[in-house]
Amino acid sequence: MPAISKIHLERNTEKAKPKLKLVEIIQNPEAAKLISDPMRRAILNLLRQRSLTEAELAESLGLTDATVNYHLQLLRKAGFITIAKREEEGHGIMQKFYAPTAYLYLPDIETLPREVARYFYPINIERARGVLSVLGNRHGIAGPNGRDVDRLGEDFARALVTVARKFTEREVDQGEGEVLVGKIYSDALLKFRRPD
Repeated sequence: MPAISKIHLERNTEKAKPKLKLVEIIQNPEAAKLISDPMRRAILNLLRQRSLTEAELAESLGLTDATVNYHLQLLRKAGFITIAKREEEGHGIMQKFYAPTAYLYLPDIETLPREVARYFYPINIERARGVLSVLGNRHGIAGPNGRDVDRLGEDFARALVTVARKFTEREVDQGEGEVLVGKIYSDALLKFRRPD
């Protein structure tokens, strides 16, 4: 049997888009620690667009197959990813195509222990900077000091989780959740600006 080209694999992968939960709110400390790793978040980000093999992920991320395999095994064991498809290549090699179980994973910093929630502070601060940048540019709001950005980052993370709870039962096709994620962020921004 001749080897299947990479293009052929990509075309077949595009046909088999699995359904994903739109959002998964992470309250388990061990699961939260697992996705706090930037490389695992990068893997999940790539997989939410389309199913990929270990080799494709390694090439995209500039990592060895062994390193990617390590991360995939951890993510799979924790239920963050699944094998979406298996396809036999030439020479009898079975390729596994991985997909996430949810399009967006949000840690619930309100329920996580502080020593776990702290892993997400840099992400929360960057989100807050983005929000403040948009608000500042559109509404002439002056930027806060560093301590305020930390607090605002946590407040926005809480608003995201609050809004996302309304979407936890929603499913989307792989690669097609970005509009709804945009709605979650937009609604969270409104909630963030006008807390209940």
